[in-house]
Amino acid sequence: MEQTNQKQPIEVFPKNPILFRFCFILITLFIILINNNSFFFLLFLERILTPVLTDLLKFLASGFVKFDGNMPFRSGSGDTTLQWLLLLLISIVSIIGCIIWTLIDRKNKVYPRLYYWLTVLIRYYIAITMLMYGFVKVYSQQFPAPDLIRLTEPLYKFSPMGLAWTFYGASPAYNIFIGIAEMLGVLLLFRKTTTLGALIMLGVSINVMATNYFYDVPVKMVSTALVLFSLFLLAPNIKRFYMLLIKQKPVQLSRPP
Repeated sequence: MEQTNQKQPIEVFPKNPILFRFCFILITLFIILINNNSFFFLLFLERILTPVLTDLLKFLASGFVKFDGNMPFRSGSGDTTLQWLLLLLISIVSIIGCIIWTLIDRKNKVYPRLYYWLTVLIRYYIAITMLMYGFVKVYSQQFPAPDLIRLTEPLYKFSPMGLAWTFYGASPAYNIFIGIAEMLGVLLLFRKTTTLGALIMLGVSINVMATNYFYDVPVKMVSTALVLFSLFLLAPNIKRFYMLLIKQKPVQLSRPP
């Protein structure tokens, strides 16, 4: 009997077409507008859009937010008021766009090609972001060793973020360890190692997100996105992981798109 070597079809997530349309618009806009310098080729677009978005957000939110005249749109990797407002605007635009898309395109229920390109965008976003963060940790650029002033400062004067930065900076070896762990995001640059890379990045990014929330580090938006995007890549195999890890039954993971 001849065996056919047919490729396994791409399993699109989420399966609900309305939810997929919303996710596609939301994630694409988020990565384009709040990409944390992961895609250098979008920097020119950011320079063009930043003044426009700043004026638009201040105009739309002027009724319930008091703006400082020098309020920045960006502050390094830190979240700003304007970026949180931008996230709200992106969410509203995504809802409106999803409604219009659904009214125009009622026939298509799955979008394998769009799903493929969305996963590529997410993979490269996570990989490049984590490579950048991992690189600066390996070379002790993010958490410098505490100086004499910091070491002699009373502990009660430390801010939660300052305490975390001092803790991480006190151990160069730990910096290297977590830096290498983050740099394993390079696995997401290759389709065949997508699932493995997403699993590692989920664990790493959960630790980063927890640090940011519990030590009040103002990079909550990007770290949360890294966790959710890693889950998005793993979502088609969630049931299979359950069967393997909880039910202890043999499974075959779905083919990465």
